Amino acid sequence: MDISKHKTLLIVLIAILWIACIITGTTGHFVLGMCLGVALMFLHMILGVAKQGKVSKQFLLYPLLIWAALWLVSFILSGYFGDRFAGGMPAFTVLGFHPSFAPTIFLYWIGGQLTLNLGLYLLQDEWLSQKDWDAFCDKVKGMKGVK
Repeated sequence: MDISKHKTLLIVLIAILWIACIITGTTGHFVLGMCLGVALMFLHMILGVAKQGKVSKQFLLYPLLIWAALWLVSFILSGYFGDRFAGGMPAFTVLGFHPSFAPTIFLYWIGGQLTLNLGLYLLQDEWLSQKDWDAFCDKVKGMKGVK
């Protein structure tokens, strides 16, 4: 997927999403703000994994879209259970966690980390091959003042 012609648009969207996250957070719409934050981080990831303006479709599907889906579901479930049990104690826990915090632990934290780490490992040449790393090191060594 070629994003080279859309970098400016992506950066403008990132700025708009930052403002939207701040506004939703300060007005008490926390779940919406966190969901917008997922879109914000997703755009940053797209820019970060692009090689010469191109993003691997395989890398986009897994791990990036799966990661985003896990985080969105986590935030939505945390918001739902937070609202459901607001002002009271639930009669149950999920492995010792409050039902509103369990999705955060299992989907956001553990699921997100495992997805990104496994994806980066399995598709390491899609985002940083040894050839690309060596070319980068050679470029840095060729810069003035770098030893």
